[in-house]
Amino acid sequence: MTPHRIILLSYLVLIAIGTLLLYLPISTYEGISFLDALFTATSAVSITGLVVVDTYKTFTPFGKFVILLLIQIGGLGYMGFTTYFLILLRRKLSLRDRILLAESVNYPGLHGLVRFLKRVVPFVVGVELLGALLLLPFFLRHFDLPTSLAMSVFHSVSAFNNAGFSILPEGLSPFRGSLWLNLVFSLLIILGGLGFYVIHELMLYQRKEIQRLSTHTKLVLIFTLFLLVAGFFVLLSDTIRWEGYSLKERLLIAFFHSVSSRTAGFSTVDLKNFSEGALFFLVVLMFVGTGPGGTGGGIKITTAVVIILVVHSYLKGSGQVVVFGRRIPEDTIQRAITIFVLSFTYTTLATLILAHTEKTPLLPTLFETVSAFSPVGLSLGNPQGLSLCADWSPFGKVVIIITMLMGRMGILSFMLALYGKGEESRIKPPEARLLL
Repeated sequence: MTPHRIILLSYLVLIAIGTLLLYLPISTYEGISFLDALFTATSAVSITGLVVVDTYKTFTPFGKFVILLLIQIGGLGYMGFTTYFLILLRRKLSLRDRILLAESVNYPGLHGLVRFLKRVVPFVVGVELLGALLLLPFFLRHFDLPTSLAMSVFHSVSAFNNAGFSILPEGLSPFRGSLWLNLVFSLLIILGGLGFYVIHELMLYQRKEIQRLSTHTKLVLIFTLFLLVAGFFVLLSDTIRWEGYSLKERLLIAFFHSVSSRTAGFSTVDLKNFSEGALFFLVVLMFVGTGPGGTGGGIKITTAVVIILVVHSYLKGSGQVVVFGRRIPEDTIQRAITIFVLSFTYTTLATLILAHTEKTPLLPTLFETVSAFSPVGLSLGNPQGLSLCADWSPFGKVVIIITMLMGRMGILSFMLALYGKGEESRIKPPEARLLL
């Protein structure tokens, strides 16, 4: 059992427990199929947000609580939560435990790992509680106190963990013009998407425990800002042709979907309002995703940046890939290329297979597949307001379930869990000369 296989097994066990709990009569008002319970549990654990049943109408308060719990555990990772409680119980971690934890939360090395976890978990809980307090006055204007408390906590956890689940009767659409709601949701989504390592390093930097930010943190912060700004202007230019929306609503729609499309999956409008060009741009944003080691998905910002830097350095004639005066190691470059190739290949093949078996147009199918893989949760949907895959065959839903699990775990970790990683041979064969 390699670390990758143990992590995969932990996700499968968590999904299985969640499925059984959601399938119980106490979890739903009228009952759902086992496949829909499995789909919902996978979507919650993988913090995707694709739904095949209406969360508000289908699930009882107990069922909604189960979904909330799955989102919370899936956001930090099963290994992160269990290890944190072991630390609270003053249990010593073995070397194997530390390796598993580092792999689970995408932490570089083992030094400072326990201190990292001790600071990150309270920070996550603190931000979610703060988010709930900020949302509470807004919901009190529309619901009674108990309902407002439940709404605030659920949506704060869902937003910070980039899950995309909502228990509002009509989703966020009626509130697309609310500046407060849009800003609070966006702030929670961005914080969750930066990555726990970046958050931890910013905490250390603010406390003056470190003198400078790492290259990784600088890249994530700079390109997060770049993608947010680029997405805002592209989507704003598309909303100009829309009718019946005020300037304030257009600005908020463009900003919110620039934030949400990279990882969260919340939406305040019908995405079919966007042009095909804008929808394809959203696919690119979803595919790139957020920072590593957080609640977001995609191939990760750093992977995309490394690929771009490799191309740039080759065209410049440089034999090294350098950023901020630091050389990127060869194994990091190989890892980035592998992640990109595997991700692109899988999403392309899955899209073609699903478009053929489910008889859906190519762009909506690609949108759904990348949304599941990233995992984001946005969908072009069906007339009932559910995800597009709600009308698909059991085969199509199973493909999306596998895609969501793969996206949450990371395609490289997922493939290593299946294939394993053998030892590198010390014998080097003769070089091959290839014409490209």
